[in-house]
Formats: sequence, structure tokens, C-alpha cells
Amino acid sequence: MTERQGVPFYTGMRYYVTEKWGFAIWLPSDWYEFQMDKGHKGVIFSPHKDDTDTCLSVEKFTLKISIKDADIPILRKGFHDGVNALPGVEVEKFDESLSTTINFFEARFTYLDNEVRRKRWIRNVYWGNGQLVMIAQGKDTADFDYYEPMFFNTMYTTDIK
Repeated sequence: MTERQGVPFYTGMRYYVTEKWGFAIWLPSDWYEFQMDKGHKGVIFSPHKDDTDTCLSVEKFTLKISIKDADIPILRKGFHDGVNALPGVEVEKFDESLSTTINFFEARFTYLDNEVRRKRWIRNVYWGNGQLVMIAQGKDTADFDYYEPMFFNTMYTTDIK
């Protein structure tokens, strides 16, 4: 792949709303939508018609319990352990934001998927008994870096119902 110049070109934005799963996101209007496998409550979007190696996925979970402050350390540990368990992982950063109503755990990292080094940004959002898992991934580090402005817009304009 030759190196791209600049940032990706927006042809428009669309507000994707799913009452069924209880979230809404802003995303580029020309990205393609892919359904998750049966049993999942979310959706995958990609700038490529026939390839989801570069994508943004959003999935909502309803937990059996409501998250309390006392749960935060074990959630943090599980999140860190899960990321660190990936093959060939190189963590760029872990981050979090905690409040009385909503909690975020984030990680940016690269990992090996077979012999391909991919880059990901995962954002886990917890509120009450809800969890939203957002994953932005590039098929490689260059693709992630190219689409990062679009990933950023979507990750930070999520509306949770």
C-alpha cells in the first residue's frame, strides 16, 4: 500500500440510530454497514465495501447487575488483562474516565492477527447495567492512522439510550 496524504475525505455524515439496541452514532455517510453474527447486539461499519479489517464496531450489552464503584477495580483489571492477552500486543496507552453515572475504559494498541500487525482503539462504556463496547480498527497501522479522524468523531459522538 502506498502512503496516503492528508486525511480521509468526508462526503457527508449520517446519524445512525438503533432503538433496538439503544445507541446512536455519527459516522461517515458512505461507510458500509455489516451485521454482527447472530446473538450480538451491534453493528460494524467499514469504509470498504468488501473488507471489515478496517472498521468501527459498536455492540451493547445488558448486564445482570448494575455497576457500582466497588466493581471498578475488577473491571479495570479485566480490561487491562484482556488487552494484554492479545498476541504480540504493544499497548500505546490505557485511559479511563470515572464518574458517578458513567465510566469509560479505553486502550490504544497494536497486536498481531496471524502475521498482520493491526491497530485498535477500544472504548468500553459502563452505566447502570449497560455496557457499550466500541472498537475502531485499522487493517494495519497506516490504515488506522489514516482513518483516525473519522474514528475519533464517531467514538466521541455516541448517544446512549
